[in-house]
Amino acid sequence: MRPESGGWAGGILRVDLSGRSSRVSPSEPYVERFVGGLGLAAKIAWDEISPGCSALGAENKLIFAAGPLTGTLAPGSGRLEVVAKSPRTYPQETVTRSGLGGHWGRELKLAGYDALVLEGRAERPVYLLIRRDGVEFHPAEDLWGQDTFATQKLLRRRHGPRSQAVCIGPAGENQVLSATIMSETSFCAGKSGFGAVMGAKKVKAVVVDGSGGSIGVAHPGRLIQLQAHYRELLGVSPMREWTVGYVPPAHHLEFFNNYRSGNASCFGCPLQCMAFVRVPGLEPSQISCVNWFYLNPAHDYYGPGLEADQAFWSANLLSNKLGLDTFELAGVAPWLKDLYQAGLIDEKSAGLPLSRFGSREYISQLIESIAFRRGLGDVLALGAARAAEKLPGAWPIYERYYPAHGQTEHDSVRNFPGIALLWALDSRDPMIDHHAYRHLSVTRLRWPQPHGLTREQAEAAAEKIFGDKTAIDHSTYQAKARAVAYCQNRSCVMNALVLCDLLYPIFISQSRSDRLGDTAAESRLFSAVTGRETTEPELDLIGERIFTLERAIMVREGRTRAEDTLHQGHFQDLAQDSPAARAGGTGYGLAADDSRAVPRADFERAKTEYYNIRGYDPETGVPTRQTLLDLGLEEVAAELWPQGSAGPAAGPAGERGDP
Repeated sequence: MRPESGGWAGGILRVDLSGRSSRVSPSEPYVERFVGGLGLAAKIAWDEISPGCSALGAENKLIFAAGPLTGTLAPGSGRLEVVAKSPRTYPQETVTRSGLGGHWGRELKLAGYDALVLEGRAERPVYLLIRRDGVEFHPAEDLWGQDTFATQKLLRRRHGPRSQAVCIGPAGENQVLSATIMSETSFCAGKSGFGAVMGAKKVKAVVVDGSGGSIGVAHPGRLIQLQAHYRELLGVSPMREWTVGYVPPAHHLEFFNNYRSGNASCFGCPLQCMAFVRVPGLEPSQISCVNWFYLNPAHDYYGPGLEADQAFWSANLLSNKLGLDTFELAGVAPWLKDLYQAGLIDEKSAGLPLSRFGSREYISQLIESIAFRRGLGDVLALGAARAAEKLPGAWPIYERYYPAHGQTEHDSVRNFPGIALLWALDSRDPMIDHHAYRHLSVTRLRWPQPHGLTREQAEAAAEKIFGDKTAIDHSTYQAKARAVAYCQNRSCVMNALVLCDLLYPIFISQSRSDRLGDTAAESRLFSAVTGRETTEPELDLIGERIFTLERAIMVREGRTRAEDTLHQGHFQDLAQDSPAARAGGTGYGLAADDSRAVPRADFERAKTEYYNIRGYDPETGVPTRQTLLDLGLEEVAAELWPQGSAGPAAGPAGERGDP
């Protein structure tokens, strides 16, 4: 069943939860056009997830998809993509994605599967055990209500230390819309509410043991040489020490000096961007990125010392154990504080110690109230955007923390035009998949030497990659549309292979004096692993096809140009005496002046340019029939443009702009 080349395992495992049955179909029909990972999952979603289905309904499908590079020696290949209709996207449910790192994806491929599709709904709580010889359904009533750490410990005792699990916590069981799917102590699919989808299907966990399996590689010698070359080219990043992409404050580094016992990573990753931490009196765990969300509030509340560190660490532990997205909490926790200070909510009605923001009690009670849907937590369980609609006067302050899609700010849309477009044109927070653009245009310009970029180095890289150094000039919307289209295509390539976006595309090298990277890395690694010799432009075309398929799914669900936008408050200057202006922000804005308005006219002109580059109708944002045909999406063209309609404003073949 394995395709006649390396990389792919060969099977798609489909589990019918309602009928307690499973079957295996070949992945080969998907790989030529969509490769794997996000591409494979998006095609399944197009074919099988109805636009009218409910995200928490039995008809939704939860797809876990690895790529041909998952689990190989390619640096950063310990990942997979999760795709389903999301209950969390705002203002409506839509099919979207979430990445998941760790070791589970590799184990799935060793078991013989490129993807797992969960269909239907179990009658009572279950967990699945997947081996090379099939699937077992196990009752999970004894696990239901357990946190994610306890669940995995018990499952590993039952099924051996080799087994890997993904699971949900009480937040997922209670269908909290920001619930995560967890693996180990901190790897998670967190941004799209897929823990709630898994909980609605009554699946507590999926355990995989791929003992006896292997992942074929077409050219192992070439892969060994390439992985050594790219490890050297990537160099040693300070993110290994910081575990974040920005320069951390002094008390962040002091926390590490006191409590870090080592670093951790997904399978085979040289970056090792996670730290393993032991804080006295609390369980050890891993930490990276937004898991630091409560460090500053805790230190502001207690001052330096163990009590502040325990408050912060308990926030990280509790959110991961109960299965809540820490990015959501990074916005919700200070947002509620601001609502309280503005007199819009009070402690008695909320049932929370709102005057004690930064304390251990505040964050613990907040996390538990959401996960178990108690008091105000039951409203917050709907997600911040839907909660803001229900709380009188809350929306203007909500917008300070949330740019679009009901998801917490992850870089400032007010200050960075390219990032504003990425947010507007996605179905969720896009920046998880666009660290390369973020680092080239913003963060690495702020890193200290020898790690940082000079303006001249960044502009030289932008000229090489985008053909225009203005692509990273955030004083203008000029050249942003083409840069955004390029980055979106490359993101889809990365998520189809599947690779980590903290490493790819390699815009920047830490080891070269000129800092120039190598954007051909993905195509060279793909060719070595699969034996299918593919150039960088050929792989980019596949990325464009996958992105346009994702766009078509959104269009079928009702997305138009009008919805390609930000929350409207971002198009207005913040009055300096307004509650929204006084709101502190999440700390992830990286902004020099986060009060200025997004210039609507420039923003809309850039969107029009973007649609023309993409070959979409500029009035509606819908891919034209000819564009779909050019990209080999004939079945999509037939559905979006029935009876052979050319569609509005469709230009002649070949006139679509080249990202």
